[in-house]
Amino acid sequence: MRTPLAAVALVALGVLLMANPLFLPVSVGEPDPAYTHTVQPVGEGSVAGIESPVPDTANDSNASDAVVAYADLAPDARAAFDRARDAPEGGFGVEDPAERVDSLSYPTDPTPGDGLLIVEREGERYEFWTRTVEREPGAVVAQRVFLQPVAFLVGFLAVVAGAAVALRGRLGEE
Repeated sequence: MRTPLAAVALVALGVLLMANPLFLPVSVGEPDPAYTHTVQPVGEGSVAGIESPVPDTANDSNASDAVVAYADLAPDARAAFDRARDAPEGGFGVEDPAERVDSLSYPTDPTPGDGLLIVEREGERYEFWTRTVEREPGAVVAQRVFLQPVAFLVGFLAVVAGAAVALRGRLGEE
């Protein structure tokens, strides 16, 4: 009588642990934002997963509207542009909202003119991206990276152990 009860208990525990994403708490707190500044020459592809808009210079339609002269940028925006262009990774980030550049916007989904500027400097055109990246709190990341996989693995092993106990009990009766 004990063997079937142990097998059922192990399988139930295993299924419960394997279903852990359904019941483990998820943080409902505020995300931890970071503000990024990225510069790259126009035409190299995409930055931050967004296709780069390359102005149509052949017929000059709309090209002049999309381009901002480097000298027309506010001084703090020029400083951010230079810092991002000179950074080894092509950009930099800040975490403190007070460190953002007041003359630039930081949307979560940049579009031309709002988080994406085409800047012309010394005859070269650059994409200047500014955006807000919302990161999950550390506890949620730890839960998803460590706790949930470990609980799933322990649950799987408990189901296997439950099946082994049930088979052993059944084989012992015969």
